[in-house]
Amino acid sequence: MSGQKEKPLAFSRSGSAYVWTPQPINIWVAIEPYNPLQAHALRQLRQRLESQNCIFVERPDQATPLGPVAHLGIVFGQDREQEYSPFDYLGQLPKPRGIVMVITTVEQIPHGTLFDLAREQLVRKSGHIGILFEGNLSSDHVRRALWGSMAGNNRLLNSNESALFDSLALRVQAHANAAPIHSHDGDNHLDVSWEDWAASSIHQDFADAGRRLGAAGLIDDHVNLQAYATGDQGRSVLRFLNRAALGEGMRSQLVPELGIMGVTTSGGKKVTLSPDPAEGYVVPIHQLTENGYVRAIPQGCPVSYITPSVETHENGMVYLAGALVEAGLVRDFDSFYRYVREQLDRDGRVSILPEGLRPRVTVIEHFHRQPRAGTIKQPERVEIVFPDPQRFPESEFPCGTRDAEMQLLSGMFRSRFFLDSAPLGDRAIIVVLPGHGIVALYDGPHDALNDLLIDGMEWEEIVRI
Repeated sequence: MSGQKEKPLAFSRSGSAYVWTPQPINIWVAIEPYNPLQAHALRQLRQRLESQNCIFVERPDQATPLGPVAHLGIVFGQDREQEYSPFDYLGQLPKPRGIVMVITTVEQIPHGTLFDLAREQLVRKSGHIGILFEGNLSSDHVRRALWGSMAGNNRLLNSNESALFDSLALRVQAHANAAPIHSHDGDNHLDVSWEDWAASSIHQDFADAGRRLGAAGLIDDHVNLQAYATGDQGRSVLRFLNRAALGEGMRSQLVPELGIMGVTTSGGKKVTLSPDPAEGYVVPIHQLTENGYVRAIPQGCPVSYITPSVETHENGMVYLAGALVEAGLVRDFDSFYRYVREQLDRDGRVSILPEGLRPRVTVIEHFHRQPRAGTIKQPERVEIVFPDPQRFPESEFPCGTRDAEMQLLSGMFRSRFFLDSAPLGDRAIIVVLPGHGIVALYDGPHDALNDLLIDGMEWEEIVRI
């Protein structure tokens, strides 16, 4: 065996419905508890995780039936101020590396913004996810816990201790076991000239959208990790962790006449986006594979494109699903499943816009806010939907993973606007992803969608779950 343990395919070969269930993982305690409360927390989490067939290992490279590497490393912090370099333990995780969870305990969770409290601990201790427990440090009882992820999710858990640890164990598995789907699986050199790609309005559309959404405070150009730690700690964490895990939002747009989806790059530069196509801020994508994407390289292309958004795959799936619904080839989430599974089994790739089909969705915006209830000025134009609760728990999932993609698609297929026979037109679908943000779907000028998002409603911080 090599690498991470094999993940179950999202697209069931039997055609059965997709329902998320936690999968077992290998867990390595890299730094042991410092006090009795931390030891109690570890016992409680371990009991629940082992009941789900997770395996605690003595070494990060210890082979088990689940694979030869640790999928999760656990690190305990002595106090809030303590800092760990990413090289203290992240470097010990064999490649492909899993993720790290940091656990800190305090007598009293301080007053302040939960987002900042959670991110401070993650940056100072170089973690992907983390828990700040509140309680007497010499006791075996937790009063409250603050959950956080580097992507910006956080939740203050006030329930009884048993329910609190149940919720945390579920979140641990949701993050540590999520299968990434953002690999670069090849390039297609299409019969599309650089001049045709450069002439598309998509480049100016992206620049205008970034400027407007940034001015409205809905997206950021970069994440300032240095504000949460001392010295070079923030820069070290940013270099070592996956930049895409920071969650600045992203956008994409379909260019139907070229059969190409353009998508923003990974990392920052979502607001100050150059409209010059030669700058390469819009990455052209043509097809999807099981776990990644195939770029579309125009003839005579002068650009060496950098990595596109980790959410490239799920955006392509949205456009594909819309085209199939428009053509009457699929009618629901499960029939879409079967279609994609058959295509991947046969060809190993699927086109984002199959030849001869018309798109139903042509513009996608994703950011980390949610509409404020009662503020939508034209409710007949906006449909708000949520992921299917029969398929997913009310939990956030990491960006750029199979579970996050499936959660989004399950919500989209619950939309009346998406499935009815009338063209989408000037109507927008907003899929609210619990604990994460929204994905807005539209068919029309990109600027018209931003008119609706910026002027047609008010926004608030996402509901943390």
